[in-house]
Amino acid sequence: MKRIFLFLLRFSDLAYRLASPKNIVIFLALLLLLGGVVIPHYARQISPGPEQPLLDARFGFSPAEAYEALDAFGEEGRRTYLFFLAVFDSVYPLVYGGVLILLASFFLRPLIHPGNEFRIINLLAIDAVIFDYVENLGIIYMIRVFPSRADGVALLVSVAGMIKWVVVALALALIVIAAIRYFSYLRSGPGRAAR
Repeated sequence: MKRIFLFLLRFSDLAYRLASPKNIVIFLALLLLLGGVVIPHYARQISPGPEQPLLDARFGFSPAEAYEALDAFGEEGRRTYLFFLAVFDSVYPLVYGGVLILLASFFLRPLIHPGNEFRIINLLAIDAVIFDYVENLGIIYMIRVFPSRADGVALLVSVAGMIKWVVVALALALIVIAAIRYFSYLRSGPGRAAR
């Protein structure tokens, strides 16, 4: 456990060092490309309509709802969903996680100085990334065994997805609060940073 914590501390410090406007813009461009072009393109190929959104785009579902959706996607839709999860959705969590972590790090850097035990809060979005991968692996398993049901896996996927969305919301709230404090800090002068 101590090794994991030390690794996270080092990763947190690295994120603070990498949190430059240039790196943030690069990650935002990737996020816009994947979220604005690639994901909608594949979502249209997978789902028959907006009444059946992708499982990883929902905030919770029952096993029955999950298998109703997989059935509605059809064989070709499920095959495309599997490809999408294995290729593009294996990168997307790293991209949006990177955006959230870099933004948090950028705004928190002058507010929480090295040595402060709360400095690691810039990595909050890592939890969303982890649960996103749990969700994706579960959906991949469900598609592979379809039409057989794995209701326990479906429940795990649903819970992982809900945790993912909650953590994303918390990470966004952290960024907004940190940005407000950051701009207040800039107006008041560097000598008054929160410690």
